[in-house]
Amino acid sequence: MQGWSEDRKALALLLGVSALLLLFGLGWREVWGPEVRWADISLQMLQSGDYFDPYLRGAPYYDKPLLSYWLITAPASLFGLNHWTLRLSTVLAGLGSIWLTWWLGERLLRKGTGILAGWLLATTFYFLFWARVATADMLTVFGVLAALAWYWRDPEDTRFRSYLGFFLILSLTSLCKGLIGFVLPGLVLLPHLLCEGRWRRHLNLRLLAALVVAAAAYAIPFVLSHFYGQPSYGESGLALVFRENVVRFFQPFDHEGPIYTYLLYLPAYTLPWAPLWILGLWYAARRWKQLEPNARWLVWALVLLFAFFTASGGRRSYYVLPLVPFAQLLAAWWVVEWRHERGLVGLGRGWPRAVGAGAVLMLLVVGVAYPWSNGGGGIPLFAKEVRAAAEQTAPWSQWRVLILGDDDARLPIYLQKHGERQAHPFLYVHSDYPQGDSAALFAWLRQRTGEDWDPARTLIISQVTHEGEKPLSWLTADHRLIESRLNNGQRLGHAKNKEASLAYLPMGKPLSANATPGATEPGKAAD
Repeated sequence: MQGWSEDRKALALLLGVSALLLLFGLGWREVWGPEVRWADISLQMLQSGDYFDPYLRGAPYYDKPLLSYWLITAPASLFGLNHWTLRLSTVLAGLGSIWLTWWLGERLLRKGTGILAGWLLATTFYFLFWARVATADMLTVFGVLAALAWYWRDPEDTRFRSYLGFFLILSLTSLCKGLIGFVLPGLVLLPHLLCEGRWRRHLNLRLLAALVVAAAAYAIPFVLSHFYGQPSYGESGLALVFRENVVRFFQPFDHEGPIYTYLLYLPAYTLPWAPLWILGLWYAARRWKQLEPNARWLVWALVLLFAFFTASGGRRSYYVLPLVPFAQLLAAWWVVEWRHERGLVGLGRGWPRAVGAGAVLMLLVVGVAYPWSNGGGGIPLFAKEVRAAAEQTAPWSQWRVLILGDDDARLPIYLQKHGERQAHPFLYVHSDYPQGDSAALFAWLRQRTGEDWDPARTLIISQVTHEGEKPLSWLTADHRLIESRLNNGQRLGHAKNKEASLAYLPMGKPLSANATPGATEPGKAAD
């Protein structure tokens, strides 16, 4: 690094350690929680070749725009759908958010604020946690910060290309999660635009023209869905955008947390550094009239975002994620200002040691402990065992998969190695199927689908939702039962297998070792 300035070396170290925290152990943890939706929808897109009609567990699901799925299917089409391609876009958004937090801090506040804010963000537990989970939330955080960085390049720039770049960033952000990608940057920039009447300078036809072009860009995926999607799909993407963003804000139909939700979750989501931004808020309030304009803007940004999310009727813990970079910027600003008031130069030795210890702790938690807790059992091992058992009878390409009831949506992801295309898509049947006799079940299936279902080549999946209850136990008369096992974390916590997945395989004659290339011997799992 000879010839590099100290600032560039510090940034390189920050981004290098951040990449390690975001990537280490990323492929070891099984698909979890909300990312199951992104994984299942992306898998069905890859298998069907239909990238305009999102399906979740076989049913239309256009609750989110398409871009976040496309950011998964793009690398997955080259390298297969796996933990890495599933989470890559989120990891890059997390790394980009750390870089943009550094940039905003160094650009707007006292020297040293950006690098400290970047370290605080990179060692914030919940930021790291969600930056390693495949959802659209971290993409939104990155998009908001990118829009702000574009604006702060030159707040007085009134050229068409400047407006167009800003609004295109908003459009792309909104295509990941919803209209919040337009609302949040506008809300955050409102205090600066109102101050000294800056908004008048930007009220021109060039801004309007750029907004029209960006709106047209935003509409492209919805137009493609309308013209190239399946006529029978039945859901309107734009209608669901309105329902998910506007209706939910004023008349919430789910996620109705109490009004004090974010008073609890904002401190929790900024641990272990939450006391710093709280002290920074108190420090800023006491010296409000003496604050520099940019510091005052930062406080306004945090307060307005908090008020907006609190005013929304739909509240969930991770909705608070867009506030986290602003909170850590405020925390870093307070530390730097406090030291400056006392005539101290730089950050001293204490803060590098503190964030270094935080980085080691986060690496052990998110990179080692969490992945280990998922090992030794769970859905990935269950899927491997089920597929290996099925391939002892026939090649996987000859099997059809029937999923009865509300089974865990993670299973199809692991049954299909790397998102390979399935000759017959999985069939999901949630209710109203006959019980008590497999012959009646297959007769019903043929009548319902109009297709011939071979009982000897049909794998049936279900789930136990209560200890000891197996709703399809009658299938064991002519099927072999395979049950998922507890993982390391569940065994450590002495959990019981109350929500196990179950696979019923027909009792067919196993293949000989030479019948199919790559076939496994009975009782042995495939690699």
